[in-house]
Amino acid sequence: MRPFEILSCVFAASAIFVVLLAPVARRLLILSYALLILALGLHFGLEGAHWQLIPLYLSGLLLLVLALTGRWLPRWASTVTVALCSLMLVASLVLSWLMPMFQFPKPSGQYAVGTRIFHLVDNNRAEENGPSPSGSHELMVQAWYPAEPTVPNRRAVYQRRKEVTDRASYRSVLRTNAFQDAPIRAGGPYPLLIYNPGWNGERTEGTYQMEELASHGFIVVAVDHTFFGGLVEFPDGRVADSRNAPPIGSFEHSSVAEQWALGGKYVRIEAQDDVFVLDQLEAMNRDPSSPLFHKLDMSRVGAMGFSIGGAAAVQMAWQDPRIKAVLNMDGWEFGDVARTGLAKPMMVIYEDKRGVMPGRPKETAAPGGQPSVESMNWQFSLEDYANVTNSMRQHGGFLLFIAGTHHVDFTDRSLFSPIHSWTGRGSLDPLRVHTIVNAYTQAFFSHYLYGTNEPILEAQPGNPGFGKAVPFKEVEYQHFDGVSPPKAHQP
Repeated sequence: MRPFEILSCVFAASAIFVVLLAPVARRLLILSYALLILALGLHFGLEGAHWQLIPLYLSGLLLLVLALTGRWLPRWASTVTVALCSLMLVASLVLSWLMPMFQFPKPSGQYAVGTRIFHLVDNNRAEENGPSPSGSHELMVQAWYPAEPTVPNRRAVYQRRKEVTDRASYRSVLRTNAFQDAPIRAGGPYPLLIYNPGWNGERTEGTYQMEELASHGFIVVAVDHTFFGGLVEFPDGRVADSRNAPPIGSFEHSSVAEQWALGGKYVRIEAQDDVFVLDQLEAMNRDPSSPLFHKLDMSRVGAMGFSIGGAAAVQMAWQDPRIKAVLNMDGWEFGDVARTGLAKPMMVIYEDKRGVMPGRPKETAAPGGQPSVESMNWQFSLEDYANVTNSMRQHGGFLLFIAGTHHVDFTDRSLFSPIHSWTGRGSLDPLRVHTIVNAYTQAFFSHYLYGTNEPILEAQPGNPGFGKAVPFKEVEYQHFDGVSPPKAHQP
């Protein structure tokens, strides 16, 4: 809970305590209630109201009634009111624990972080996946970047109200570490990274990672792939959703071959989005009226993504020579790379190895003699892993497994609740997972885009100093030789 939420609960509890132990001390009750009103006012103004605390807000109203009329109420009425207030206070505490107003860890880099949202329209592509007033393909993208250290801007909200469901509405008043629309830090130009969210995901889903990278001198631009991601609000108020997106990764009604084809089709579409975004960013970099003017180093560009977004990033790296390095976080590698491999620096970070390479299912056939869903998932996973390792043996790369993690641990979603079954997170603490992912992400892109020496990337089991170079006992790591090391960047 946030500071003024905690104070509101404390002052509500103190008012209840006064009524219970000193029903005649009306002045003390009024003082307690005044402090509650002050704390709630600061909470509303500085933190923002949200539905988990509705019981607390209602208890405040009841306590107001009690403060104003307590001397005329019979004892039983005061007792019932106090009991209701106590129950509602407990309810708010429970709800705040189940779906907390979580905090992102403070970025470890030397720079303050800013963020800005852009609306892009591709007039050369018709929108084929949903309604568009212009008929053209529209995209919303969000940038995180090194910001000027003294900025008056308020910290950005995590997600905009129209881009979350009612249940998730609390995330529209949750503040991040980034300053909204802050000026980009003087200096640069900075290396650029393009981020792709997962299927049905949002551009903000990796905010923990975007802020960390920006604090270390990267500009990261996340792409909302319209009609394939979460809710997306356009400047005119329209909201696009992904209700018609096909079920990629599901074998309920498709075969392994059909899933390879389906995934390949959509990662190429998303990669096409990425190439367009990169073209637009390149144009902004040349435009004196743009906030990105001369801030992007187009000779140092990387791509990254989660789940199918990781596959889209790899596909983009395969087809666009501007991409110098690519990171895939727990994504099957659909598209051309599955067939040919990738002759560029590539890192793949997987969840727990048991999830990536599950044991052969006991039931391999469904009724009717067709392969079971579990069997097809197992076969698909093995084929994908073989494709990845074959590419790395041929071209080089970096391969990691993080023990105790599940698929969603690579996003912010693991922070949404301590109830594992609600979020789908693994057993490893989310902040620990994010620390590990950030360490390897930063090292990988710093090495290939800044030209820094990163011992954590060169470590191999059995080599001297391996344990020191790989400080995470949860990581199983392998470095495949083959990709030429970068030259040190000359600013």
